[in-house]
Amino acid sequence: MKRLLFTLVLLFTFSLSAIAQSIETGIEFYEEGNYERALRIFEQSNNPSAQLFAGKSYYALNNFIKAKEYLSKVDSTSSEIFSEAKFTASLADFQLKNFAASLDALHELKQNSREPSVSRTAFSFYRDVVNYLTLEQRFNAFRATKYDAVRLDLVEAGIGKLDLVSARALFKAYKTSTISDTTNFASIEALLSDSAAYMQRYNPNRYTKAPSGLAYNIGVALPQFDIESPQFEIPQHLYFGIQLAVEKFNSENTDLKAFLTYKNTGADAANAPAIANELAWNHDADIIIGPLFSEVAVAMSQYAELYEIPMLTPLANSDSLNLDHNYTYQLNPTFAIQGQRMAQFAIRNLGYDTLAVIAERGSLGEPSAVAFLDEARKLGGEVVRYYVEELESEGYDISKYARNFDPEVDTVFNYNIDAVYAPFTGNIAETLISSLLTNLEAIGTDMTVLGSEEWEMADIDSRNLPDTEIYYTKTFEQDPGNTDIEDFESEFRLRFDTDPNRFALIGYDAANVALRTLKRVQNPAYLKEGLKKFNNYRGLIMDVSFQNTHINQEVSIKQLQDKERAGEQ
Repeated sequence: MKRLLFTLVLLFTFSLSAIAQSIETGIEFYEEGNYERALRIFEQSNNPSAQLFAGKSYYALNNFIKAKEYLSKVDSTSSEIFSEAKFTASLADFQLKNFAASLDALHELKQNSREPSVSRTAFSFYRDVVNYLTLEQRFNAFRATKYDAVRLDLVEAGIGKLDLVSARALFKAYKTSTISDTTNFASIEALLSDSAAYMQRYNPNRYTKAPSGLAYNIGVALPQFDIESPQFEIPQHLYFGIQLAVEKFNSENTDLKAFLTYKNTGADAANAPAIANELAWNHDADIIIGPLFSEVAVAMSQYAELYEIPMLTPLANSDSLNLDHNYTYQLNPTFAIQGQRMAQFAIRNLGYDTLAVIAERGSLGEPSAVAFLDEARKLGGEVVRYYVEELESEGYDISKYARNFDPEVDTVFNYNIDAVYAPFTGNIAETLISSLLTNLEAIGTDMTVLGSEEWEMADIDSRNLPDTEIYYTKTFEQDPGNTDIEDFESEFRLRFDTDPNRFALIGYDAANVALRTLKRVQNPAYLKEGLKKFNNYRGLIMDVSFQNTHINQEVSIKQLQDKERAGEQ
């Protein structure tokens, strides 16, 4: 019997030794960042250290719910391990936006932890969190916390960060909800009673600073094409540009980091619900860059609204995309915006007041034409000829409309038209452009032509239009004098072993709009308003100013150069 007992003791001792060695191996994997391999070891043991590091591994993998499950298994028999588990769980609650639970745990740790290092760290993070919260987050945490002390800290931290009316309401809520003595808060009441002193002392409209180490999750929703497809490099280079911007952001910021999650949307709008739900539920996306196509973007925008996740579309420019959508932001100006900007240019810059419009009904140019008409009238201009017609049914023959641009045709009003706006788009644009120029030649007019981006490729060299000026809108254009482009191209080639195309530049600029806004507002809850206030960005290929809207308002107006005349100059 003694020999059997001795054998069991040896086996138990050997088993403990093997477990300890195994856990040490798992910790080595954890410290190397190999979290999945570490988990295969930790999940096989009920040892408190294994449960702690299983929770920490899941936390590192952004699986915060499962992290809390393992961390909750650590009991209080080992104070150091228990305190670390509780602190990590508070971080997980913070990431899950369970701010009251996070603050309560941190409050308990800073009050009761026997580990001085954990207590100090908990106090520091607690202070950062109460200073970080938005009004709505503060309101919810105030109601959910278990401790009057936490409520008071939420009140005091809100003073100077909240507007005066909200700060007063919050303090009143504290006084009416607590059973503690509130007679010692005369200084707070005095400050909140003097609106002039409050505004003079504080700037309640500023954004609060995020806790150190905060990570932003950026979802990227782009289609994936077969390598043989001519469209293959469009999303690939968009993503490479986004990736390069994120890597640069992470290298330049020690306290803030950004991580990417890519999802393939395909070209079918039916994929949008699954992609949006996946990014919201399983990747905690703070912002989504994409999709590529307007149809997919329209479908996904509904879920951006539902989950209140801003969606930044780099190319989609449908005028219907932003209807009643507060979380969809378009970097590519819509056709309506292009029409507005062209009307402003015609009247303010060129000094014109008598205008004409011709566009194809049902085309993307129609909203441009409508917006041009409305904006011209607002600015005091007169659109004396306005044709938005079904040109396809007429074989794209526009002669019967164009001849009315000739003042000699209308002997009653005899309009001398300064310019005609012709926002032709799509595959038929080249045919319509040629037809309009032919008709202007026949008239013998020198009126200015205002057009869409398709006019950039118009051939006027062979036309008998010696005095005709042609202007067109352009949304994406590289500045040849921008040295940042050379640096980007060099970094891109080094990183991806290929030359960047224009879509790489667009992806880089799109990511920078998101990253700069996140850095400015710190708290992703402010992103919706922060993007609306994002202005005066001069990128590698696009300029961005939202000007309190959801659509980029920056549109360039370029003049088409007649090569022969340009050579003479």
